[in-house]
Amino acid sequence: TNISNARRASIRIFFTEEAEESGFPYQLETEIIAKASELGGGSWGVYGLAQPFNNNAREHAGDLHVKLLGYNYDDLYSWADTLKNRFLSYRRIKEVEIKSDFSYYKDDYQEFFFDLDKESLAVNQISPMSLFGSLSNTFTKDMWVGSILVDGEKENIKLNSKQSKEYDVWALQNIGADIDQGFYKLSELASISKEQSPQEIVKENQQYRLMVQFNYLGSQGGKILKREVEKLNKHLPMGYTAEEIENSYGWWGGKGKEPYSLLGLVVLIIFFTSSVLFNSIRQPFTVILIIPISFIGVFLTFYLFGLHFDQGGFTSFVLLSGITVNASIYILNEYNNLRKQKSQLSPLNAYLKAWNSKIIPILLTIISTILGFIPFMIGLDKESFWFPLAAGTIGGLLMSIIGIFVLLPLMLMKKNKTYEKVCRY
Repeated sequence: TNISNARRASIRIFFTEEAEESGFPYQLETEIIAKASELGGGSWGVYGLAQPFNNNAREHAGDLHVKLLGYNYDDLYSWADTLKNRFLSYRRIKEVEIKSDFSYYKDDYQEFFFDLDKESLAVNQISPMSLFGSLSNTFTKDMWVGSILVDGEKENIKLNSKQSKEYDVWALQNIGADIDQGFYKLSELASISKEQSPQEIVKENQQYRLMVQFNYLGSQGGKILKREVEKLNKHLPMGYTAEEIENSYGWWGGKGKEPYSLLGLVVLIIFFTSSVLFNSIRQPFTVILIIPISFIGVFLTFYLFGLHFDQGGFTSFVLLSGITVNASIYILNEYNNLRKQKSQLSPLNAYLKAWNSKIIPILLTIISTILGFIPFMIGLDKESFWFPLAAGTIGGLLMSIIGIFVLLPLMLMKKNKTYEKVCRY
């Protein structure tokens, strides 16, 4: 297919069941992908039976953004620009965009911005109106200067500057002009830059709306976002508000808060499952106590090795909550079965037999899990999610061994002694 003089094109191909069985769709789609990859003038995406392909070169605009509302658009944009400069003062924030709506991708629309150097204007005692007045003669268009009579009819006289069609941005900044009995270059008093700009003016509840959007390299972006918005809200006048929106991908994070309540849900599920299995209310608490022991290992790992806690660290919490209780469940289940089958055995002997039969599979499971996470920690490029996940899981599993060897027998034997005293009484 040859497509020319078109900004956007879309091709859809439908296959019959007979063609799919013969393998024809796979071959044709592979050829389409090969041809599309050679076309660099447009954005192509091929999806279907074979491996998806696209040559989309759009950049991601950022997940963190602030919504600003106000009743004066110029003032609102000034506050948005102030917030933008505050964010750019952080080393982990490289680009900040001001838009009218949230967008996943960067816009190509740009405008020239005229920024006054207030310090230079004050030193040279030049007012902004005088500076703009000096430019009006050079770049004026349709300036009315009077009227004359032509054939008995009134005609207006309008002047257009010749330089307005000849000067470019460089000439505007570097050709001098007389300003308040002095000769200055515009570059000495102001600067002109080309930047991203909103393509439309949007209102929300009769207020103008702007979005300040950016990406933060790390996991502390939510805290910085909240801190800067709180500072801005203290200085905003009446009728202007700023609201932080950290993540636009749904349930994760909210406003800088990971869903730690999920850990409570995991513990609740483990408790009810263990209660049904053991037919007991006390023994599940022994199983659940191993979870915070493994969390201690996660905290120690991140602290001792100076790692940064992010979503990978949180995921290791969820993973450990399920893995570490398995060992306790195996031992306690075997212990209960032995007590039922051989009632003459003392609690200590029953526990030792259960321990001896299950400890080797437990250790092999822990070691194999640790070895499975080691590849994520090898190499110079440490992934922001997988490396903390691997480090936290390994540290938690190693610490859980202490809980299995020490805490589990202590808790179980103590409960059994209490039970025997009650029965004896």
